[in-house]
Amino acid sequence: MPEGLGFPYDFREGQEEALRFIAMNAGWRNVCLNAPTGFGKTVVILSALLPRRAPIIWAVRTGNEADRPVEELKLFNERCGCDFFGFSFRGKRDMCLLAREMEVRDPDAVSYLCRVKKGKGECRYYENLKWFDTEPMAEKPLIYAEVMEACSREEVCPYYAQQRLLPLADLVALSYNYIVNEEMSWTIRSRLPFERCFLVVDEAHNLRLAGSINSDEVTMGTLQRAVRELEELGTRTANQVKGVVEDVVEEAERLHLEMRRRGVEEEEVDIFRFLNACLDHLDSMRRLGRRVRAVRLAEGKAPRSSLHHLAEFLVESLRYVDERGVAFIATAKGGFRVERWDMRSAELLRGRWRGFAGCVFCSGTLRPLDAFAETIGLDNWVGGEFKAKLGSCETLIIRGVSTRGEELSRMEVEKYLKLLDSFLNLEANVAVFSASYRVQGSLLPGIRRLAEEKGRNVYVEEQGMSGGEGRRLLDGFKRDRRGVLVATMTGRFAEGADFPGRELEAVFLAGIPFERMTLKTRLYLKYYGELYGEEKGRYYAYIVPALLRASQSLGRAIRSEGDRALFILADERYEERTYFKLLPDYVKENVGAVNLEDAEEAMENAWVRLGLKGFRG
Repeated sequence: MPEGLGFPYDFREGQEEALRFIAMNAGWRNVCLNAPTGFGKTVVILSALLPRRAPIIWAVRTGNEADRPVEELKLFNERCGCDFFGFSFRGKRDMCLLAREMEVRDPDAVSYLCRVKKGKGECRYYENLKWFDTEPMAEKPLIYAEVMEACSREEVCPYYAQQRLLPLADLVALSYNYIVNEEMSWTIRSRLPFERCFLVVDEAHNLRLAGSINSDEVTMGTLQRAVRELEELGTRTANQVKGVVEDVVEEAERLHLEMRRRGVEEEEVDIFRFLNACLDHLDSMRRLGRRVRAVRLAEGKAPRSSLHHLAEFLVESLRYVDERGVAFIATAKGGFRVERWDMRSAELLRGRWRGFAGCVFCSGTLRPLDAFAETIGLDNWVGGEFKAKLGSCETLIIRGVSTRGEELSRMEVEKYLKLLDSFLNLEANVAVFSASYRVQGSLLPGIRRLAEEKGRNVYVEEQGMSGGEGRRLLDGFKRDRRGVLVATMTGRFAEGADFPGRELEAVFLAGIPFERMTLKTRLYLKYYGELYGEEKGRYYAYIVPALLRASQSLGRAIRSEGDRALFILADERYEERTYFKLLPDYVKENVGAVNLEDAEEAMENAWVRLGLKGFRG
């Protein structure tokens, strides 16, 4: 260990080796660290980088996850006698006290509200900040709630207080967006130059979705509301632009009708089909959209404008015309919309990594490392894979069942329900993760029936459920001891939730979560095929992401050395080498493949080997 610091815990398997690996390489090569959930990656990385006395920017998938490294920094300080300062950085939507008072939640509207009120000197929170001493806040690490509490108490702006704290920080935890998006990154690097910082990207496998930050859509509702806004303005210019937007509406209606006549749900569209009608009026649309927002703000309403959104969508879309990896897709199902979809990751990210003193990418699912590095545009890198003892696992791959194909046949549903009948005999909290909502919908009625017969409660993740609904559902399941969680491998519970100990002791995977062969999937495969060749492109764009989702789902049950879990991989394709090799090591250590008719006995035997009691077979 570097002089002056220590490791705050007793080293567990692999941790000391991983720490030395990072310390030796970070700064002159980019580091890719693959280690399972529960390994202790956060504290290992902090212990390796903090001695460098360079600021650490810790990037996470969502702002809600930014508290975790700060909490670990608190423990590090306490146990090692250090006084490092760090905090969770959040965006204006979360931090603006004025927006909370006015109940404004749309990010664009919050940004506009801030800009106007601050510029006019009408935000008391920002004005109060002029006389507020921020430095005492940096005496100890602060999570998001603590920043909000301190600033609310003093009636100062939390967002701009954060900016003042940036030059004082040893650790700043924030969303990927502040790294990927050039405009947003300026908020950070203007006060904390990236070239002086180490970047840590947590759950780095999510970087393949980096292009989504440039994606956007407009709906028929957006267009119709834009027309109404122009009618309400009523000026001569507004009336002229109204005619232009009505032409766009007519073109959208025409395309929608054409697609419905042809029975097409989605197709690529030439964005100039809509731009041609208004190309000379985009500046006026933007200006009038800003006027709508100003009027609404003056009336005490949320400063939203569909006209402004439409103008921004079209202006931004002009930048991406003929850009390889960016597609425009019209969708007729469930109301008409046009989406700008950015599939790029390597192209967007390649230059980002070169702007830091060094980068560390970590996850439990970075395999294969060369594929990960290539798809995020990473060069000059070194990879390390580390194992850890994470409790006891038994894995069964079931032959004779599969979710391949567009729909589950009645016979296949019956086979899955036979398996689930045995699975629900396990006296424990269990989870059934399906390959898709389509598969879940086919199995759910049978699962409910079986659970009712066995006196068990069912907790179902529903498509589009709110964050609050999801938290309440999970809280109920975790308190149960014979609950059945039904979710998808593509949903929030498959990656964003932890179930240590008895909260989850058995996981059933119904299928492999490959993307449906939609237009988007075909475009994604085509784009990756152009970049990497057809075979490698399919592997990177289709196979690796599917097995990553499956692996994340399995990882919900194994969080520490004391956990025990039974894994049922209910799709015979998991036995194929291409798929099997991408599963986590702890899943493959004690694995067997059994035929459908032998599954119940195999489950009971595996349950006994794990030392778990209760099987109502």
